[in-house]
Amino acid sequence: METLIYGFYLVMITITPMGDVRGEVMDYFTDANACIEHGIWEEENAQYGIGFVCIEDVETPIIEEDLEPYKQD
Repeated sequence: METLIYGFYLVMITITPMGDVRGEVMDYFTDANACIEHGIWEEENAQYGIGFVCIEDVETPIIEEDLEPYKQD
């Protein structure tokens, strides 16, 4: 199955001492390498305990079964 990738989100991730995972989108890129390069720069300049990751912005297929709860008779 082919997946269409529109771009990439650069996300900052932190984990609290209580184990809560928090993420915040920092930027959007159309080129994967640009996202990764920016993420590496952010990682090098961030405080300890903060991580960065690039996540794909993909087309989500609509599955008919997922729509069942929303159908009106």
